Amino acid sequence: MNASNPMRKFKSDQQGLTLVELMVSLVISLAIGLAAATAYLTSRSTSNAVSSISQINETAKLTLDMIGREIQMAGFYPAIVPNSAGNATYMGEYINTKNTALAAYNQGVFGCDQGRFNATTGTCPAATAGQADSIVLNHFSVVELDSTNTLSSGFDCLQQDVANDPTNTILIASGRPRFASSRFGLVDTNYSVQGPNNTTRLIATRSLGCNGNGVAVETNNYQPIFEGLADLSFRYGVNDGINNQSPTRYFTATQVSALPAAAGKTGWQRVSAVHICIVARTLDNARTEDAANVNKTYEDCRGNVVAYAANDRTTFKRFDRIVAVRNNLNGVY
Repeated sequence: MNASNPMRKFKSDQQGLTLVELMVSLVISLAIGLAAATAYLTSRSTSNAVSSISQINETAKLTLDMIGREIQMAGFYPAIVPNSAGNATYMGEYINTKNTALAAYNQGVFGCDQGRFNATTGTCPAATAGQADSIVLNHFSVVELDSTNTLSSGFDCLQQDVANDPTNTILIASGRPRFASSRFGLVDTNYSVQGPNNTTRLIATRSLGCNGNGVAVETNNYQPIFEGLADLSFRYGVNDGINNQSPTRYFTATQVSALPAAAGKTGWQRVSAVHICIVARTLDNARTEDAANVNKTYEDCRGNVVAYAANDRTTFKRFDRIVAVRNNLNGVY
């Protein structure tokens, strides 16, 4: 009687993979791994790009909103309060209580071309190519009318109490509105971020800077607020001062200063709208590589088409907004 050999059957069931089968399985596994890695890297790159664009949009919105609110307040003087202690007939009319020798405070809006307003001298520096514009926005406030501080009455753009400005001492003592002045320009901002393998990377950018009059002594220090800006420009819509309050043309700050008076008002006193332009940028290398023989560009605030450097993965984007100077509607009733 021939019995089957159980060891022979066991060995037959335990046969392994051949070399060819092993190589095929390795190739398949490698292909799947590469596909997964490619999908992950693509997804991460897209996510970073979307995040960076969101960052640009948020920075631009915050910047435009902040400057826009101050422009809307520019030139405000409470209608129920005389503009001087000895003249009760001129109600609600803006007046220069800061320094009558300085044109920057003769009205609600003033600006400098390609230079940052010098708050210590109250003047504009010489225009320098490549520099951003700056703007000065003035108004008056009565803190008693805003006991909840919802309108930030009595504070400058840095939330400093303008009662600290010595020029407001007399105004406060006589029960008159407080003078508030906020100045905006760009400041250089450099900082380091942590990189791989304990390395650091230097990021050089610009930030929206603010300088306010809520101090005992005026300084020329601009406090950075929103980082990630490359350019800032202003154009001023001036009305004719006679027929209507709508802007007839937009000018640079230098051009506004050179305009002749009309109906007894200077060019700056006839500014009824401000066009704001900013160029925001990413802080990281978020842009994907360009296709072969393709050189991407963006437009700056002066209308120039700027080409990206070959190795520049930064993203730049221009934003524009026009804001009405609502307190300059000096109609006769």
